[in-house]
Amino acid sequence: MNNIFILIGPTASGKSNLAMLLMSKFPFEIINADLYSTYKGLNIGTAKPLKEELNKYKHHLINILEPTMDYNVSQYCKDANKCINEILSSNKIPLITGGSMMYVYQLLNGLSHEYNVSDTDLKLIKFIQNQYTNEQIVKAISGFNPALINKININDSYRIEKLLERLIANKNNKHNFKGLYKEKNLKIHIIFITIDDREFLRESIKKRTSGMLNDGLIEEVKNLLSKFNLNNKTQCMKAIGYKETLEFLNKDISLDVLNSSITVATQQLAKRQVTWMNKFKIDYQFSYPENNYHSLFDYIKKILN
Repeated sequence: MNNIFILIGPTASGKSNLAMLLMSKFPFEIINADLYSTYKGLNIGTAKPLKEELNKYKHHLINILEPTMDYNVSQYCKDANKCINEILSSNKIPLITGGSMMYVYQLLNGLSHEYNVSDTDLKLIKFIQNQYTNEQIVKAISGFNPALINKININDSYRIEKLLERLIANKNNKHNFKGLYKEKNLKIHIIFITIDDREFLRESIKKRTSGMLNDGLIEEVKNLLSKFNLNNKTQCMKAIGYKETLEFLNKDISLDVLNSSITVATQQLAKRQVTWMNKFKIDYQFSYPENNYHSLFDYIKKILN
């Protein structure tokens, strides 16, 4: 039986630091589960591991995409599954960690749709979203399939993108990924980091935002814009921190509003991530910062021995 460990929790809960600590104690290799850390050049705003850490410990699915490229959950499941097989074949243990909860959930449970989105499909979807407003797209869809747009928020670009995928993708090109839980030779162990003190989490997020701005987030975004043709509809620029910084550089918001906007958006993300906890079969709950690391180490040792 092959073991796979999943380390998840809300943003600013210490996932990355704990993952590095576990890497120093056990033969893990990390598989990134944060959508925006897959992009090259998005370092500060994604709280990506430092270059020294990436060199010291083996990471997968970090810095694999150019900022102009699109990526989706179907592609992630395919790539992550390949990484898992490579890690297990080298007698190491996969440690999947990151904040994109939906990506982790689909990796575990399989993809719910029966189509595969090709690179050509993604380019067409991106073209449509760049050429037309959300309102125009929804109106066009409602013209031939009104049922698809029920309860769609006109401002929810992500849901609209998923609608376009359903309409455009080749439904004959069905995926065959059933999810890790369906693999009989795998044993999944999910570690969920919780922060019971909500005020502590809020303060951690405030410090995180200030730290990113002090570390040069604005300059990072300027550098990306100077090298690539990016705008607010480019997938990587929808990331928290980058979206708001782009608004600041476009003079839509002030520096003070930039700080508060990133903080609020991150707090809202953390809340959504916590609600995902109910969807997962949690095997070990780690309460940060009160929990004793040794109890977690003992839990992992017992599994591996």
